[in-house]
Amino acid sequence: MFKELFNPAAGGLSLGTNALWLTAARIAPMAAGFLFWILAALLLVPAQLGLSSAIVAAALLTVQIGMLGVGQATLSLLPAQDDGRRRLIATSLLTVGLSSLVAAIVVLNITRAVGPGVGQAWDDPAVTLAFLAAAFFASTAYQLDHVNVALSRADLALARSVLQSFIQLAVLIVCLTAGYRSVIAVVGAVALGAVASVGLGVRQIHRAGLGAPWKEGIQFREVSGLLRPALRNYPLMLADRAPGYLLPLIVAATLSTSATAAWYMVWMLGTAVSFVPQSAGFSLQAKLAAPGPCHSIIGQALKMSLLVTVAAGGTLLGVGPFVLRALGPQYAPYWVLLPLLIPALILTCVTQIYYAVCRADGHSAAATGVAVLAAAIAVVPAAAVIQNFALPGLTVLWLGAQVTAALIAGWRLRAMVARTGGERTDQRPDDEIRGVDELNAP
Repeated sequence: MFKELFNPAAGGLSLGTNALWLTAARIAPMAAGFLFWILAALLLVPAQLGLSSAIVAAALLTVQIGMLGVGQATLSLLPAQDDGRRRLIATSLLTVGLSSLVAAIVVLNITRAVGPGVGQAWDDPAVTLAFLAAAFFASTAYQLDHVNVALSRADLALARSVLQSFIQLAVLIVCLTAGYRSVIAVVGAVALGAVASVGLGVRQIHRAGLGAPWKEGIQFREVSGLLRPALRNYPLMLADRAPGYLLPLIVAATLSTSATAAWYMVWMLGTAVSFVPQSAGFSLQAKLAAPGPCHSIIGQALKMSLLVTVAAGGTLLGVGPFVLRALGPQYAPYWVLLPLLIPALILTCVTQIYYAVCRADGHSAAATGVAVLAAAIAVVPAAAVIQNFALPGLTVLWLGAQVTAALIAGWRLRAMVARTGGERTDQRPDDEIRGVDELNAP
C-alpha cells in the first residue's frame, strides 16, 4: 500500500474510495495539526499565538484568492485530456503559483495599510518572507491535491499531507527547543511543511510519467484554455472558501489577537469535520466530469458525506471540550461554540454536493449566487456582531449563513435530480468544451 502511494499506478479509484482517501488526506494531518497548534498554544502567549494564527489564515486566504478557480476547473478538464494530461498539469501549477504570489503581495500591503492585527507582523522581514513562501507553496500543494483527485488518486494527497504535517511539527519543535518562541516559529514551520509537500508531489507526478514538459514551454493558448472555465468557477470558489479565512482577520482587528487565538483553536477543530463534505464534493465533481457515470451517484455521495460528517461532528462534540480545557483556562470556556459550529458543518454536506453538481453541469452561476449570499450573511455584519456579542455571536452568524445556503441548495438539488430523472446531462458551456479542445490541441 505504502509503495503504491509513492509509485502511483495508472488506474484510478472509485468515487467512494477516492472521496475517503481525500478525506483522510485532510483529516489525518489535522491530528498532527492539533498537536502543532496545541504545542504552540502551550508555549506561546495568547497574543503571539493569535497573531501567528491570523498570519496563517492570511496565507490560506491568499491561497483561495490565488487559485483563480483553477483547482475546480482541473477536476472537470483533466479527466477528458487525451495528451497524457502532462500539459494541463504543468499549466495549472504555473498559473496557480504565479497568481498566488501576486495575491500574497496584495494581501500583505492591504493588511499593512489597515494596521491593527496582522499588519503589525510585517515589521519583521523574516515573517514577511515566511508568509510569502507559505502562500506560494501552499497554493501549489493545494493544486496538486486537485490533480490527484482528478486522476482518482487522492491517496497520493494523503502521503503529501502526512509529510507536510510531520515537517511542520518537526520545525516547530526545533524552533521552540532552540528558544525561538515567536511568530516566526509558527509561520516558518507552515512554510517549510508546504515546501516538503510540493517536493513530494512533483516526484509523484514524475514517477507516474506526468512530469511537466517545461522544455516545450507554456503557451498563452494553454493558459487561456484553462482560465476560461476556471474564472467562471472562481467566484463560487472564493465566495465559498474565503469567509472562513477572513473571519480570523476580522476578529484580530475588532477584538484582539488573544481572542483570535481562541477562535482559531475552535475553528481548527471544526476544520477536521468540514474537510469531509468538501472531499465528497470534489470527488463527485471529478466523477461527473468523466465519461460514463450518471447523476444516480449524487445520492450516494450525499449519503456518504452526511454519514461521515455526522460521525466526525459527534466525535468533535465529545472530544473538543477536553482539548480546549487541556490548552488552558483562556481557551476552555469556548467549548460552548462547538454545539453551534457542528450543525453548520453538517449542513455544508448539502451545499458542497450542490456546488459539485453545478460545476460539473455548467451551472456555476446559480451555485455562485448561493455562495455569495451565505458569504454576505457571514462576513458583512461580522465586525458589528463581534463587537456586541463577541465570539458566540460570530458563531451564530456563521450558523445562520449555512442554514440559509443549505435550504436553498437542497431545494435546487432536489429539483435538478428530479428534472433529469437521475440521468447524466452534458450541459457544460461551450467555452469549457473549447477549453478542453484547446488543451488537447497539438
